[in-house]
Amino acid sequence: MDVIIDASLPGIGFYYRQAKTGVGRVAEQLIRGLHESAQVRLSLAAPTHVAETLRYARETFGEKAPPLVNRSVDLGWAGFENALLRPFAPQRLPSKVIRQVFYRSRKALKAEEARFLAERLPSGAIYHSPFFAIPDDIGRMPHIRKVLTVHDLIPIHHPEWFPAGERAVKDAISTLPPDAQVITVSQATKDDFCQYTGFDPNRVTPIHLAASPDLFYPVTDTARIQATQQRFGLGSEPYLLSLATLEPRKNLDHLIRCFVQLAESGELPSEIKLVLVGTKGWKMDQVLPKLAKNERIRSRLVFTGFVPDDDLAAIYSGALAFVYPSLFEGFGLPPLEALQCGLPVITSNVSSLPEVVGDAALQIPPTDADALAQAMLWVVGSADVRNELATKALQRAQLFSWERFIQEHIRLYQTL
Repeated sequence: MDVIIDASLPGIGFYYRQAKTGVGRVAEQLIRGLHESAQVRLSLAAPTHVAETLRYARETFGEKAPPLVNRSVDLGWAGFENALLRPFAPQRLPSKVIRQVFYRSRKALKAEEARFLAERLPSGAIYHSPFFAIPDDIGRMPHIRKVLTVHDLIPIHHPEWFPAGERAVKDAISTLPPDAQVITVSQATKDDFCQYTGFDPNRVTPIHLAASPDLFYPVTDTARIQATQQRFGLGSEPYLLSLATLEPRKNLDHLIRCFVQLAESGELPSEIKLVLVGTKGWKMDQVLPKLAKNERIRSRLVFTGFVPDDDLAAIYSGALAFVYPSLFEGFGLPPLEALQCGLPVITSNVSSLPEVVGDAALQIPPTDADALAQAMLWVVGSADVRNELATKALQRAQLFSWERFIQEHIRLYQTL
């Protein structure tokens, strides 16, 4: 089968490593899996960021990189840009300057977006966008099958959580060709998508995500765990862990508030900390001083900032439990990552999260402070509870794999 994947999101992530999102990681897994499959002849497309996507492909796959189907003129300019960029690391100042010059030039020439020619795309090929809108010119090609992945409808339902604006999801749905197939990352997202759009449910297929076994696994080397904890300022005290961009929908202000109340009341042992891994998002700098006014309590809140992938397993494995009271998830990768590390999990009982964790986690209403507080006290106070949840966690995690994710995509492609 000829399959063309929009790889612009991994291309963007190649230059902004700390801004890599779960959606970008999913796109990378899909591209890698299809590239390795004998059932697929893979090509890549870059509706935007052609140079970045081209460099991502070549740096990732070397001489065996899938070809890009963009116009020859766009690939020529991208190759020239990359030739100038090659001597410099992606995050260094010379690289940023060169890329800015090319960006402004494209903008001045009104050539920011790539265009595709029908003759460069094999007849009957499948064009799959794992996030961004399917380009209009692709949508108008009757000889191309179209597939769009929808991860969630959060920016549509809750635009107030995205103060800078988040148009990608809305644009992808509003421009969806009527003959397209849709993949969602959970049954909950399928139900939400069909209810919102009126789209034919028979044209929507849920395919669950997975957590990488190379990155997320139980770390038993205590020296490694301790060294990682020291490097990120966690100290040697026991801790509860949460991992997310610190933004409203993750409901971390609610988690912090519950933790602070337990700490101030003395119900939570004085040595227990709350560790939050992730970059600070919207309004968190204004919220934090209000939540923990006491310096002694505030010192028990640890913000690591960005943590590289290779260090996450040790951070997970060193925690007492993982707490994730999110208000809305299309899938919920962090709880699955925690399960795969053998960690007790407390999470919300809404949207897709019950679908992911099953009976392997404590599920609580995301706005119920008493329920969250009791769950944390129960897990902290009982080694038996932690051990039971840890056993269930590893069993549950085995239901998800990237191999299954890739094969379910291939089976869907075959039906087209």
